[in-house]
Amino acid sequence: MRTFLFGLYGVVMVGLTACTDPLVVDNSNNPDRGRVFSNAADLEQLISNTYARAHAATLGGGTVLTGGINDALQPQLLVMGMENVSTLANFAMGPRSAIPRNPISNARGSQGNLGNYRDWVVGHSAERMAALGVARLKALTLGSPARDARARAFARFSQGVALGNLALAYDSASILTENDNPEADAGVIVPLSGYRQVMTAALAYLDSAIAIASGPAPTGPTGDWFPLPATWVNGNALTGGATGTFVQLARSYKARLRAGVARTPAERADITAGGIVDWSKVIGDATAGLGATGAADFSISMDRTIGWDIAWVAQHFASANWHQMSQFYVGMADTLGGYDTWLATAPLLRPTFTVVTPDRRFPQGTTRPAQNAVTIPGTFAATPYFRNRPPGNDSPGEAIGISQYDFFRSRAFRVADRVGAYPVMTAAEIRLLAAEGYLRSNPPQVATAAALIDVSRVGKGQMKPLAGVITDTLMSVPGMDATYVPASRSCVPRVPDAASPSRPYTKSKCGNIWDALKWEYRMETAYTGYGMWFFAARGWGDLPVGTATDWPVPNQEMDARSEPFYSTGGTGGRDAAGPGNYGLFLGGVYGW
Repeated sequence: MRTFLFGLYGVVMVGLTACTDPLVVDNSNNPDRGRVFSNAADLEQLISNTYARAHAATLGGGTVLTGGINDALQPQLLVMGMENVSTLANFAMGPRSAIPRNPISNARGSQGNLGNYRDWVVGHSAERMAALGVARLKALTLGSPARDARARAFARFSQGVALGNLALAYDSASILTENDNPEADAGVIVPLSGYRQVMTAALAYLDSAIAIASGPAPTGPTGDWFPLPATWVNGNALTGGATGTFVQLARSYKARLRAGVARTPAERADITAGGIVDWSKVIGDATAGLGATGAADFSISMDRTIGWDIAWVAQHFASANWHQMSQFYVGMADTLGGYDTWLATAPLLRPTFTVVTPDRRFPQGTTRPAQNAVTIPGTFAATPYFRNRPPGNDSPGEAIGISQYDFFRSRAFRVADRVGAYPVMTAAEIRLLAAEGYLRSNPPQVATAAALIDVSRVGKGQMKPLAGVITDTLMSVPGMDATYVPASRSCVPRVPDAASPSRPYTKSKCGNIWDALKWEYRMETAYTGYGMWFFAARGWGDLPVGTATDWPVPNQEMDARSEPFYSTGGTGGRDAAGPGNYGLFLGGVYGW
């Protein structure tokens, strides 16, 4: 007798075969795959869990079978994209954040090995669950054409999200379809496909989901069509139709995935300029999604006891050893001169400093005690977003990273034991992707982009608008007025200046509209979706030199395929970032 375990981990156990052993007793309390696929209610339940599985593969919790609650790619993505600062060895954060950057190896026993595998196996399990569901729907009805079509649309949506996230993170993945005999006891060996091909498949699945949900409702009793049961995407009864919230979400994912798949600035360029991103389609998807005027964030009602979780928050507030904001990036808000002093100090001697800024997403005040006295609500609906940590709670680390600041918007969620609404995709993210598309148009549509950037720049940061002031992509963003700080310095963001008189990148200057776009993106997406700063930064060219731009296929998969091990990233390595913008390279901001 042989037992096979496919990638349904914890959702449904499959592949238990009885053979002819007379001592094998059929256990109806542990349903096998055949029983699930012969029962309409169980099949619908399987399909309804596919998006939860796709979420678990990126931000969600885990079990022993899925490799642990936080030993995954997200903690690595946070430090590699400089969204988080931690030198702890836990979850491979220290090795991944080290400068100069280390390569990521998929050899057996390599650093971060378990976390590298987790997203791969759970993401593919979500894809397989959806493919199994679609395959079975060809032979088994759930009760009506409407109910069948709704399930098919949802399965396609989950396939698209799962494959899209795999294409974002790994250099290649497997595209399993319902035509690959996914129910076979002997696992079908599906070839690996490069990330571009995987992303093409992901977008096609999302298009399929959109086409089904946008069409007329098939026949069936009331309740068999949209809205989706709220448990399928916990707390969201997504509506159907071309302008419904299900299609809006699917198109928002398409915008995120289209832009995020690029590994380099050359790839993130528009296809008309030799890149791989069709920014006109990004604009179309974004404006039909959460980028539309007045759109709300996409939040899920998290409850870790039923499998919906944001795992990182379990560690986020443990101490500054686990989390602090990067001084390099939060320093760009400073208008009093602290950032310039920091840049001009020898890299290993740079102290933390108090960021004095007009941006209301930071605590106001010109001293650390004044900022410590500011009440920080700790919710996603309120400002400030960051707190100045009370003295005595700081942590040592690499001088380019450590700061006085913590991200605090998820504090109330943590206090509630990770139960409650949590935004996994913000309207600002999708709106700013549209703004980027307008800046990449030929010629750049600066006024349109400026208005989209201002939604959060003015609405959240309470800073001077770009619209009506900025007319090209080279102009400096406006400052505040001289009553706050000298007007010549009061712009946000301030970025390291390659033309500093004494030494490159030892002074800062007012950024342009591109810098303002990236600043808003970082402020508004911090600690929301999957690898938000990392995936954008690699396409912008903002990662430190040598940073791996993707993960190699895990060694467990390479062993199963009898393929050789390899690595990505590291100085001069395969899939490694070039010299980062803003001086993130030897001889720039670090490594004098």
